[in-house]
Amino acid sequence: MIQFNIQRFGKLARWSLVNDKKYFIKSFLQVFAILTFLFLFFTWVMNRESVRSSINAYETCSIAVIILFGTTFVLGSSFMFYSMEGKHDMQNLMMLPASNFEKYLMRYASWILLLPLYLVALLGADALQYVVNLMVGHEYVTFVTSTLVDSLSRLFQLEVHSHLRHTFLNSLLLLAVLFHSLYALGATFFRTRKFNWVPTTLVIILLSIVPNTQVSPAEATTTDLLITDLVALCWTILNFWLSYKLFCRQQVIGKFINW
Repeated sequence: MIQFNIQRFGKLARWSLVNDKKYFIKSFLQVFAILTFLFLFFTWVMNRESVRSSINAYETCSIAVIILFGTTFVLGSSFMFYSMEGKHDMQNLMMLPASNFEKYLMRYASWILLLPLYLVALLGADALQYVVNLMVGHEYVTFVTSTLVDSLSRLFQLEVHSHLRHTFLNSLLLLAVLFHSLYALGATFFRTRKFNWVPTTLVIILLSIVPNTQVSPAEATTTDLLITDLVALCWTILNFWLSYKLFCRQQVIGKFINW
């Protein structure tokens, strides 16, 4: 069987969207409820103090949004099987007339499909807090999204030494992508569908406390950065390759690990 066929993948995508509709709606409502509670809580409590407190409240809400989307990106690959309720769903997936590569791509893409839903939930919760705060007559009322955009704009406009800025942003992005690939590996290595991120997180913590001899960012040269980038890239590719291979070995019979 050809590993990837666009028409066959399209049919698989339609099948997945129909079967996962309940999961996507549930995820949307959960995020909408959480963001609405956070926005109303911080703006309601801190708006009573002063305008400065109100501004701080919206900045706190924008930080919460950044954490939400950042966490979704890092942990997103562990959501592969969240929409699957039991072994019968896995059986249906395995019996579909599609290649393992297409099935893996569709399962992996499930977290990407959550991002636009989370964005809509953010806009809805933001509009709701804006209306509520206007109705109760708070002195300072604005949108969380506008505060978020202003904060990100100030961050990228900071006059930082180019070497330090490259080191910080590069290290942060590499770390996020590497962790993302580790969670993808954990999703297919550990059998628990809902909580595979827990043992994966424990493994990451153990790896992070292992003594190492890495050069500090302040002392790193361009060569050191290139070598680090290459190692991280190779490690990320290896994690995704192992994740795909383990996905191809998925068994319906449950064990703690898929091996």
